[in-house]
Amino acid sequence: MSKNGLTREENRRAWLYAALIVLGMGAVAALLVCSRSWNLEAPELRETDPLVTEAARGLDEITVDAAFDPQARTLSVEQRMTLYNRTGETLSQAVVRSWSGAYLAGETSPCASNELYWSCYPEGFDPGGAALERLTVNGREVSVQWLDEAQTVLSLPVEGGWAPQESVALALDYRVDIPRCANRFGETEGVWAVGNVFMVPALYEDGAWRTEAYLSVGDPFQSACANWTVRLTLPQGYSAAASGWGETVRVGDVQTVTFRSEAVRDFALVLSDRYQTAQGMAGDTLVTAYARDAGKAREMVQYARQALETFGEHYGAYLYPSLTLAEVDFPFGGMEYPRMVMLGSAVVEAGGQDFEWTVAHEVAHQWWYAMVGSDSYYQPWQDESLCEYAVMDYVGQWYGAQAREDFRVQRVEAALRTGTAQTVTPGSPIDYFADLEEYTLVCYRRGAALWTALEMALGKEKLDGFLQTYAETYRFGRATREDLTGLMTDYTGQDWSALISDYLDTRMN
Repeated sequence: MSKNGLTREENRRAWLYAALIVLGMGAVAALLVCSRSWNLEAPELRETDPLVTEAARGLDEITVDAAFDPQARTLSVEQRMTLYNRTGETLSQAVVRSWSGAYLAGETSPCASNELYWSCYPEGFDPGGAALERLTVNGREVSVQWLDEAQTVLSLPVEGGWAPQESVALALDYRVDIPRCANRFGETEGVWAVGNVFMVPALYEDGAWRTEAYLSVGDPFQSACANWTVRLTLPQGYSAAASGWGETVRVGDVQTVTFRSEAVRDFALVLSDRYQTAQGMAGDTLVTAYARDAGKAREMVQYARQALETFGEHYGAYLYPSLTLAEVDFPFGGMEYPRMVMLGSAVVEAGGQDFEWTVAHEVAHQWWYAMVGSDSYYQPWQDESLCEYAVMDYVGQWYGAQAREDFRVQRVEAALRTGTAQTVTPGSPIDYFADLEEYTLVCYRRGAALWTALEMALGKEKLDGFLQTYAETYRFGRATREDLTGLMTDYTGQDWSALISDYLDTRMN
């Protein structure tokens, strides 16, 4: 007999039963961790940051009601926009960008370049894009007026003129045909990327609308912050990764997810019935990852949490209540959107250092692009070089000073010694670059050399202080190169324009 009154054999059986119960509980827990994301319940999000609330006041309002039909390969959209005339001029038209129109033809698709065609269209070209059904301006129906062959610039006439500070109400009903295309817009392997599909107000600068083409290199799309409400209807079993965290209502075979994202530059979605998920908190920010493999989703969350912590310390707080990451089958490492990151399947599946650094780079875009905007067409270095430099800070924080220095030598210093065409510099517009490889080498890595030079000149603490001031000054707005250079002069009391020009504008062999 033992001290508890049981025989040795009875004790052995009791321990065995207890062990089986524990193992069973562990198996159930494992199943829950690996469950489909449509069963995922988010913890209560923190309240919207007061700085976001303040920024949201008076912004354009964009409401989207969209229904996803995977069988028909369509997204049916009713989009309503209340836009304000901030130009100081009376306008005769409102102009919006419909980026998905570029995918309608091989001649205009950003995926149909020699570099990307077979990666994006492995089964041959498949058209997709928005088919307009009904347009109204202030309740009055208007005809379709495209200003470009690619159908990315839509003009809507405003009867009687659009005076400064007045609002105009646009209603746009359209069907989006989703192509078989491995890109930020398209479907492959059951993952539906819906990036740059919802229409956005065109920028108006220097007395004209911005109407640049949708190129295959860089990020040719840009827009101002607005307040987005998106109500998405989709079949049960599908996940919806998005530029925000949504509230879900399920009825029968259908679910409706409602997102409200204030002061964001765009709104993107990724939809799939094949995702596994993971979640975690970075401080009071909810981080959610969607991937085909649950382990990879957990890695995404881990790296994103570390990146949010790092960049928050160096550049100031991340102000949105959530951040979402989603695996997408496209030939890029990653793609940034406000409150959301798309990550390429090849990078995700390969794992390792490149995977971690890609997550860090894309999370850095939440500061340099999402919160602090710039001109991604004519000055792409302004966000890309800063994000490359931010990865150095990430490496240093989690792997030490020597690893940070190794990163600088291998990625930044090496780029300065690699020959390229003499027609491009880090400060070149995206239409100067021949391909993505040249763009990455020159704009990202040589561009980051500017920030390492400034770090040597100012010291790390002072450079971080400047970047925090830059973030605070231009948060939710758009900064020009002149804005950045002038602010640096004011912050340091020195004129750095010559050094900045030397790094950004000097051609190298």
